[in-house]
Amino acid sequence: MCKIDRVVEIAHESKMTTLQAERTRISCEGEVLLDCWVAQSAAGGTARTGNHYWQVRSRNPIFDGKKSKYLKASGVAEYKAAIARGKRIKALGKEIQKLQQRITKVEALLATV
Repeated sequence: MCKIDRVVEIAHESKMTTLQAERTRISCEGEVLLDCWVAQSAAGGTARTGNHYWQVRSRNPIFDGKKSKYLKASGVAEYKAAIARGKRIKALGKEIQKLQQRITKVEALLATV
């Protein structure tokens, strides 16, 4: 049984290395935005135009101390890609955390054997 636990631990560690490498690769691709989304907003106040303006919004004040930033229509695709990278990195972080917990459990089992 000890041999099987060691094989499982090695498999978990190799998966951990793969996930960390993927996270590094994604962060090197370009800007990463966490907890952000792109939205369209209509002109406020008494403006009577039918124009809509693109904004990137965040839960945290990351745009010079503000939670939103107006975008040019040509820059929307770049921000959407950065948001997708952020979502993937966040998901990888959760996977890594779960895997780390499994490794800790296996190490605890090995220590008792």
